[in-house]
Amino acid sequence: MKTPQVFDRIRARWDRAGLAEASYRPLRIEFELTTKCNDACPSCGMGALSLQAGRSLTDQQLDYLLAEFSDVGLPSVAITGGEPFVAMRALLRFMTLARGTGVEVNKLTTNGIWGSKQRCGPTFDQLINAGLLDNTLFVPLLMLSIGEQTTPLEHVARIIHHTVTEFTDHDLNLAISSLADPSDREHKIYDLMRLYEAAYGDFPHDRIHSTMRVYLENDRLEDQAEINRPGRTSVAKWMDRCYDCFAPTVGSYVLPTALLKADGTLYACAAFNVPEKLGFGNLFREPLRDILARANRSAYVSAVRAGGGLKALHEVIPRAETEHMTCGSFCGSCSLLIDKFEQRTGQTLPAGSALPFVDTSSLWSRLPAAQGSRRG
Repeated sequence: MKTPQVFDRIRARWDRAGLAEASYRPLRIEFELTTKCNDACPSCGMGALSLQAGRSLTDQQLDYLLAEFSDVGLPSVAITGGEPFVAMRALLRFMTLARGTGVEVNKLTTNGIWGSKQRCGPTFDQLINAGLLDNTLFVPLLMLSIGEQTTPLEHVARIIHHTVTEFTDHDLNLAISSLADPSDREHKIYDLMRLYEAAYGDFPHDRIHSTMRVYLENDRLEDQAEINRPGRTSVAKWMDRCYDCFAPTVGSYVLPTALLKADGTLYACAAFNVPEKLGFGNLFREPLRDILARANRSAYVSAVRAGGGLKALHEVIPRAETEHMTCGSFCGSCSLLIDKFEQRTGQTLPAGSALPFVDTSSLWSRLPAAQGSRRG
């Protein structure tokens, strides 16, 4: 946080936007700027596409999104892909437009493609000129993702070194998401640390928030090889370890975090392999207010939110049953629990993710009128 009054200021924004009574309100929306990527990780959590097959959001779509985000008093966004830095013009344009609107860019995810000797410093300069350090609520976070990609670790090490030597932890936070194949659990972060220390000296452990996970089976990747994850964990254990992903939290994580896919689908969670049933609408088809209202009508979201995590669902699904259900992840357990919850309560999640994608020309025609009716 950049201010101890962060929640007071955020609540004031929600009040002005007319969302004071809503129980589910994201502190951040993580959105796909592009589905294009310079790499081809077989187990990509986002289902990124090649530079030739992927697509980036248009100027009209980005203008529309920013207007919608502002309308509901959204405090911050995270930008992901694909690889956002292959859509550099769009990235800088959105950051520049967002500056001063109250919608802060507080996270950028990247594989480090821009960390070459020629590009590293100039790219940081461009990000700063676009407003990266201008946040008033949250210290921005640079998330470096390493795993299957072929982007040189030298690039990643150079980005880390530039960050820790040029900026304090009050200016810019740094994180590494290290993903390993579940069959051998080998993480590239150890190679990265050795490379960094050979080039720059001691690795800056005190500046880096590190997460180490394994790749998961991804429903969005039709051709993904089967993940051989040793061992199975009971759903009950996943439930006991789950925090409330719908409750406002600011710390190592900013929650709740929603996910906006490039096709417009908005999910009420931004986890690695978010269940499809947590998709509550298409933002390129209807206003964000309506999608959030639909999420707030979800009995499942309300139960998790009120009970402090998935463990709250034991009031509906007996522990004796979940002890004998197994899966390989929080997301997998959430997906199983949604189905069980719907069966037991008869309350299905309000469907929204199947809404069709619309082309940008209709968005452009709607934008002036939509901007003219903004509140707050």
